[in-house]
Amino acid sequence: MDNANDLNRFLVVNQNIDPVLATGRGAEVFDEEGRSYIDLEGGPGVASVGHCHPKVVGAIKAQADRLLQVPGRYHSRVTLTLAQRLSSLTNGRLTRTFFANSGAESNEGAIKASLKHAFNTRKQGYGIIAFDHGFHGRLCLTSALTGISKQKRGMGTFGTFPGIAHVHAPYCYRCPFGAKPDSCGAKCADAVADAIKTRVPGEAAVMIAEPILGVGGVITPPDIYWKKVADILHSYKVTLIHDEVFVGFGRTGKWFAHEWYGTKPDIVTFAKTIGGGVPLGGFMATEELGTAFEPPDHFTTYGAKNQIGIAAAHAVLDVIEGEKLLARAASAGERFMKNLAEIQEKRPILGDVRGKGLMIGLEIVDPATQAPAAEAAKKIEKSLVGRGVLISTTGVNANILRVTPPLVIDDAQIDRSCEAIDAALAEASS
Repeated sequence: MDNANDLNRFLVVNQNIDPVLATGRGAEVFDEEGRSYIDLEGGPGVASVGHCHPKVVGAIKAQADRLLQVPGRYHSRVTLTLAQRLSSLTNGRLTRTFFANSGAESNEGAIKASLKHAFNTRKQGYGIIAFDHGFHGRLCLTSALTGISKQKRGMGTFGTFPGIAHVHAPYCYRCPFGAKPDSCGAKCADAVADAIKTRVPGEAAVMIAEPILGVGGVITPPDIYWKKVADILHSYKVTLIHDEVFVGFGRTGKWFAHEWYGTKPDIVTFAKTIGGGVPLGGFMATEELGTAFEPPDHFTTYGAKNQIGIAAAHAVLDVIEGEKLLARAASAGERFMKNLAEIQEKRPILGDVRGKGLMIGLEIVDPATQAPAAEAAKKIEKSLVGRGVLISTTGVNANILRVTPPLVIDDAQIDRSCEAIDAALAEASS
């Protein structure tokens, strides 16, 4: 195959573009001609400990010689100890884990457990609250939860599910209430209470939300937001699910992004990073939510039985701890933000820079009006590929450049990336 166009002859239409990549190490990947690219996508968000980390590769190889798949309903010591390790990351507050194959499956399982819990506790309704701009996957229920309509266009009733009420995301740069950033968070939090009283059919059972919205444009709530929302949910006895699929396991400089806001979710969903490049996901729950199911209620063929993914996850946790990648994500994020803030001062096309750790969003705008500039963002993305940097364009308006590199990215790679971004912005501005 000569290029991605040949590749696309045999794949279902998707987003398959050049370059055709062949190998990767750390924060760099290489195409079939040997050209290198700094990877600011990370998978997206999957390769947090770096591409082909030796410890992850070694764990996969060793497990492949022992057992690939546990049969049927049985488990293994490798699986049980991983669940124990995950619980310890929450100081034992989340005691039960269900392993799945992906983030979408994890989110569906978490909603399913929450609705069963609502039934068990005799709730008079099964309302679900989700965010505008939120993203939770591409299955039927998760598409319905997702607050990005372009991902459901032309699919009939596929992305629908009864009882879902979407509320405004705390998007302070473009506050839905026209409020200033210091008051946007409080107004958006009040909207959750309003939805519970006016828009949710019957009683609200559960709210699912990313602590920081990734696909929706790296929407980063102000500090006041989540504490106020958590208090509202507690007063109505509404289960809180934090979708940490993109932002979990160190990306923001903490094990989980919700730690920045001090919330205590009843369920945390995860995927991406935990497998180190091998499919694995799941959800962790409190004892009360984690025992809502009866044994026949939920199951998956792989998940906990997939011993390759489970072994890789152990290695990923070892690397994050051993190489102090939480601290590295924090310091690398600070370096990125400092460089990008300097670029923003001289490039009006860069309207906003936001995020935490190595979850960073660059909002590309029309300098004259501050309107979203999707076409310019796509040109910048393409220009960066030519400059040896891979980045993704995301957001409801397709004008956000998302920076989610492996946490092992070094200072020189950060500086080179920022130089390339500056040059691409200058080119798009001319």
